[in-house]
Amino acid sequence: MARNLVADGLPNYWNLFNLQENPYFQTTLGESGRRYPMSLFVGRGAELKRLLAGIGGAGSSRQAVGGAPGVGKTTLVQSVKAAALAHGYWATQGVIPFYPDDTAERVMGRVLEGVYEAILTTRPETADHPVMQRAQQYVRAFRLVGGGGGVSLAGFGASASQSSAAVTPTAGLLLDGPRVIRELLAITSEHAKGIVLHLNNLENLSDRDVANAADILRSLRDPVLLQDGLHVLLVGTTEAVTGATAAHPQLRSVFSLLALEAMPEPDVQTLLEARYRHVVRDPRRPATPPVAPEAVAALYPLFRGDLRGLFKALEEGVTLLVGLVGDAPGASLSVDSLRPALQRRYAELLAQTLSPTRQRQLTAWAQELGSEATPTQEELRRLWKLSQPSVSQALQDLGGAGYAGPLPRCGAEATTYAMTGASRLIFR
Repeated sequence: MARNLVADGLPNYWNLFNLQENPYFQTTLGESGRRYPMSLFVGRGAELKRLLAGIGGAGSSRQAVGGAPGVGKTTLVQSVKAAALAHGYWATQGVIPFYPDDTAERVMGRVLEGVYEAILTTRPETADHPVMQRAQQYVRAFRLVGGGGGVSLAGFGASASQSSAAVTPTAGLLLDGPRVIRELLAITSEHAKGIVLHLNNLENLSDRDVANAADILRSLRDPVLLQDGLHVLLVGTTEAVTGATAAHPQLRSVFSLLALEAMPEPDVQTLLEARYRHVVRDPRRPATPPVAPEAVAALYPLFRGDLRGLFKALEEGVTLLVGLVGDAPGASLSVDSLRPALQRRYAELLAQTLSPTRQRQLTAWAQELGSEATPTQEELRRLWKLSQPSVSQALQDLGGAGYAGPLPRCGAEATTYAMTGASRLIFR
């Protein structure tokens, strides 16, 4: 077994399954030729068709994609951009983020930067065009003062810089920016059907910052977002994108919302099969699923569609158990082996990351209400015998540590909360 565990002198447990590397990777899929290409994208056919129809059926479009963390929003939008590129549109290679305490000027600067980069990377010969030269001056000034860096140059799926600055990027951007963007889109229209921009990061914003994002989008609606040839995809949790696009009637009338549901379990199995084939070590032999399909089917409901959480659990389980269980080295792990090992692992992490008070509160939730319960803050206030502000702080702490979070809210109904897959594994 030792020979199978070592590749080029380093341990590689995945070799036992005839795999080159971890198939449960978290890296966002990218364009052809990248390590994890868009060809690994599985499912979401109806959602993909809807978003593409929104782009293809309009001279400009504004669509919001909402869903729970880890449900696959970014991967879906990456697939939309790849399909749009294949059909005559241009797209930024990364994402344009919203940050806390953002301003309309900074967001406009990132949009201008995104349009500029989409043109430059697709047709570098346009660099000397007078319009591109003017745009370049703004982009350089914007980056120098810390307002830029929002658009990744490393390819689809690369992370955007998380730095932001409180300074004004460049004087007059709010006045001149719309004109420069319009001129850039005019250049685009000579060679492409339009430019697709991916605005992201809303799920990481507080309620106050989401409200600020709504104000920014409203201020940019007419001068930027409605420009011919520009197609915007706004991505975040359903509550965040709803809060950003429905707060003002001026936005409700121009944004359409797609709420992404959990991926069906058969699609998850197909997705994993595609990954196994992609990272197979010896293509002359089939890869062995590190985790048995039956175990994946049993664990997936605990994560409520959170693919990131599920894949992390599968990786953790293999790392903990490889070579220790099963009929032979490299045998697929069963749910009977995987679940207790993950329960112990997550219980240890919980004890390390939560204060004793928060541990007691989470345990009371599980024991008194059930790990599948989705209580409101009022129900938790009565259970924990705390004030409302203290309940909010407790939920914030539990959410920050990855053990609970809010569910999408319907209308004026009170927000409900659910344990994450890690918590439900512990208390199941």
